Amino acid sequence: MSDMGEILIVDDVPEQITFAGSILLEAGYKVRAVTSGKAALSYLENHQPDLIMLDIKMEDMNGLDVCRTIKSDEMTKNIPVIFFSSDSSSETIRKGFEAGCCDYVVKPFIREEYLARVKTHMEIARKTIALENANSELKMFTSAVSHDLRSPLSVMKMLVDTLEDELRDGNSDDAEKIMGMLKEKSVNTLKMTEHLLEFSRVCNAVPKIEAIDLNALTDDVCKELLALEPDRKITLNISPLPEVSGDSVLIRLLFRNLLSNALKFSKSREITEISVSSTVDKKYYIISVKDNGIGFDMKHYDKLFEVFRRLHSDEIEGSGVGLALCDRIIRRHGGRIEAVGVPDKGVEFKVYFRKS
Repeated sequence: MSDMGEILIVDDVPEQITFAGSILLEAGYKVRAVTSGKAALSYLENHQPDLIMLDIKMEDMNGLDVCRTIKSDEMTKNIPVIFFSSDSSSETIRKGFEAGCCDYVVKPFIREEYLARVKTHMEIARKTIALENANSELKMFTSAVSHDLRSPLSVMKMLVDTLEDELRDGNSDDAEKIMGMLKEKSVNTLKMTEHLLEFSRVCNAVPKIEAIDLNALTDDVCKELLALEPDRKITLNISPLPEVSGDSVLIRLLFRNLLSNALKFSKSREITEISVSSTVDKKYYIISVKDNGIGFDMKHYDKLFEVFRRLHSDEIEGSGVGLALCDRIIRRHGGRIEAVGVPDKGVEFKVYFRKS
């Protein structure tokens, strides 16, 4: 896909599509076109263009109704819509903006003006998405700090108060025990803070995109992790994997976390079984990492990729950051991660890498 973005043109006059589309193609945009409002809505059910150029007057369904439908749908409401029409009356333009468009271009348009408006609204939309993502991350950090750090700090304060009482009363044995508890709590809190900082660094890192051989990367990560588990019986089944585009450091961290997670939660099995395979669809290379571990209940799925959210008891080591990192890393690469778990049957993670 072009880095310039994808634009959907909706017009029931083929000559207009050819004219408007050729200008965009020449400028480097990826262009899709449909000749009716209903066809546009059907296309949007499975596709997410970066911007829509929409004619107002069409026979099957006028552009105003199409725009209202787009803006009422949660999946498409944030796609910028630019109307283009030969009708330059103030009333029609007013209706266009009321329907939800971000701009209005009168036909016949000037090439430079047309491209400038498209470029401006593409940039505004991308910055809006980036701002919304940053705001979401900020809320998540605020929640993590206020909830997950408040608890151990409150316990530490209580222990300090108790320690003061024991020292005042001369109970040295009890004081020593409390000091040990304080040390353990302070170490755990420091680790939590370090993991939070690591998460912050990864989320703010700018990916350096290059071609990545997932076969070599996965093989290297597996050797590294298996060296740490010399006494376990582990069966690895790794199928041929594709070459993807991404930041090699971040993608390595993603796979290390996924494979480490699979090893950790299958530790109770006599023989740990982990498989890594791939499939492909029109848009993505889909990498599957599957284990035969303890799994999880899908009713808790909404918490799976949250920072410091752990679905299992503290008996299983972990920071609660690994899967959150995986989610943020793949989203920074324009993809996504999904999981299917069954209690006591294992988990399958699917990582979706956009095709180049």
